[in-house]
Amino acid sequence: MLDFLMRLDSPIELGLLYALMALGVYITFRILDFPDLTVDGSFTTGGAIAAVLITNDVNPWLATILAFAGGMLAGTCTGLLHTKGKINGLLSGIIMMIALYSINMRILGKPNISLSRLDNVFGSIDPIYIALIIVIVGKLLLDVFFRTDLGLALRATGDNKRMIRSFGANTDSTTILGLSISNGLVALSGALIAQQSSFADISSGIGMIVIGLASVIIGEACWVPVQSSGRHWLWCAVRLFTGSWSQPHMKSRGWKLPT
Repeated sequence: MLDFLMRLDSPIELGLLYALMALGVYITFRILDFPDLTVDGSFTTGGAIAAVLITNDVNPWLATILAFAGGMLAGTCTGLLHTKGKINGLLSGIIMMIALYSINMRILGKPNISLSRLDNVFGSIDPIYIALIIVIVGKLLLDVFFRTDLGLALRATGDNKRMIRSFGANTDSTTILGLSISNGLVALSGALIAQQSSFADISSGIGMIVIGLASVIIGEACWVPVQSSGRHWLWCAVRLFTGSWSQPHMKSRGWKLPT
């Protein structure tokens, strides 16, 4: 039994870190109803920014915050392409994802960067505790934000744009804001994963959108009895962690999803 619990330590740790990415995907696909494919690029962007800054002796916490800001900038660009450039939402995400590949390579300077023997946010503390604190703090901050007038307008934008426009809300601004927050969380996850695994790679973001959607779907399927709670953020967080945890756990045991 003890051996089994010890084996769960690593999947739980990864599940917590990937939960931030899954939460970002949840915001765009479930709340904004926006098919954002920028995730594959912004995940790598977060890891690349954090890795480059840490190798240049920047404080790991500051590097992680700047990685979050870089992800928000990527999401903002996607939002501008869609709202101001009048480009289809799916296509704008694809354009930004492709553009980010070149940008990420430019940031890294080479295909991958090693972070072994360098300082990171985890330090000498067990990474699972740091990851748990970051996820809880992020969840609480989102709780506060989505209860504000701006947060409610963002949620309403995904439900009925025409209705929220009639109340004087600028749906273009709320869409851009939602995309920036979403990709900021994805980049934050990428930065933490890069530090946890001790390297940043140009291909680390490939398939992240699939993992994010799978996390959301698996999490919701595992918590069917609480579906009546709707969009209550406590249950959203629990469901997303369940889905995120299942991905590395299945991978560690050699299980694969059918394709």
